[in-house]
Amino acid sequence: MIVLLLKSHYEGFRLNIFFYALSLLLDVCRLKILSLGAIILYFYLTHKLNNYYLPDGGSPVGHLYLKGGILNDYKHIPEMAIYYPASIEDCKKRKKGFKWLKVKDYAKKMDDTAKKDVRRKRRVPYLFFKIVVSQFYKFMINVYENAQIDINFAETSTNLAKFSVIVLSHGLASHCDGYSVVARYLAQQGHIVFVPEHIENIRNIYLTNEENREYRKLQLVDRINAVKQVLDIIYNQKLFSELFKHPDKKIQPDYDQISIIGHSFGGSTAYAIAQTEKRITGACILYDPCLYIFDFEEKVKLHIPLMSINADDFYRRLYSFMENDERLEKAFQLIDGPISDHCANIYIKDQQHADFSDIPIIWNGESGLYSISKNVHEVHLRFGMILLLTKIFLEESKQYHKIKHNKQMINGNEELKSIILKEVEKSFGAQRLKLLRWKAVQNE
Repeated sequence: MIVLLLKSHYEGFRLNIFFYALSLLLDVCRLKILSLGAIILYFYLTHKLNNYYLPDGGSPVGHLYLKGGILNDYKHIPEMAIYYPASIEDCKKRKKGFKWLKVKDYAKKMDDTAKKDVRRKRRVPYLFFKIVVSQFYKFMINVYENAQIDINFAETSTNLAKFSVIVLSHGLASHCDGYSVVARYLAQQGHIVFVPEHIENIRNIYLTNEENREYRKLQLVDRINAVKQVLDIIYNQKLFSELFKHPDKKIQPDYDQISIIGHSFGGSTAYAIAQTEKRITGACILYDPCLYIFDFEEKVKLHIPLMSINADDFYRRLYSFMENDERLEKAFQLIDGPISDHCANIYIKDQQHADFSDIPIIWNGESGLYSISKNVHEVHLRFGMILLLTKIFLEESKQYHKIKHNKQMINGNEELKSIILKEVEKSFGAQRLKLLRWKAVQNE
């Protein structure tokens, strides 16, 4: 019992149901009541006392949590989380860990999300979300709050240290730390990642497709405004440098490398921003975006490269009325000018819509340890593919901006596809053929 508690203290809640069934079986003939009592006590203590850490690894990551409101006598800002590469020496002096979930009514948000499509026949009981979310509050992100930024990742001059910056827009029912695995990874690559909190009603009270569409368009306006407020901070040199105080250098953004990433409705946000906001100068990456609120009747004008990484058949299977895959294909077909050569639309086979966020890491990781889930490896494999594709495209987009492009290539974006596949093959080998597809799954 003592060993199990010590193990839980250092490793988090790691229960294997078969191990405990076996231990109970061995004790069934002697001290049965005491053994059962010990197991119940273990359940209670691990549930009440432990925090469970999300995956760690790589260089340390700093974290800032900004509450919505007025920042340093500046105008209103949204609530947000900021991830950045952190100094190893400074992190040695700090305690690691930040609560993954701070939203008090997150179970209600998830329940509303499950109910938002009235045509879905299956209903997940609210009690299920209540039980699951009770564990979410115990998860910790492996970050160091308010740590000093590591300028070794920056482009430095005498007094300045410049960092590339990414704005990450989360999906409906998520929150500003709901994509910590992606944000940490990007920070470990040397980026500063801003993740604004989008506060909105999740459940759609409108029944017709057109009413639904108009309602989401109004919500999109609020999201765009939130991203613009983040960009205001990024482009305010004084305010930006005050966020990342350093004893030797003034921290500034690399204004040639300001990118945006968005998942689901956050993908809608990123796509809209990419077309209208000239302050986004790097790349736009969409994670399984919801594009049914857009009209695709004219050529799409982009000034930055665009990539979409998509789930297998989420929209086609659950929301066929959106015709999302068709809209996505059309969105890429309508991209005008030489920039179209540096745009890519990719599908990951068997990828689930929610698996771009932290949820599959939390749920699949823990359920795998409960001996419930059998596909933990596949989830982590596909997540690794998402991170790698993101890294490749950000780097290729950086190279793209260094060269003037006056005309479209004869082979379109085949060269970009070749570069992506070549880089993916270095990490995934022949598995890339099983994981990647360049077209949406066809109707049966």
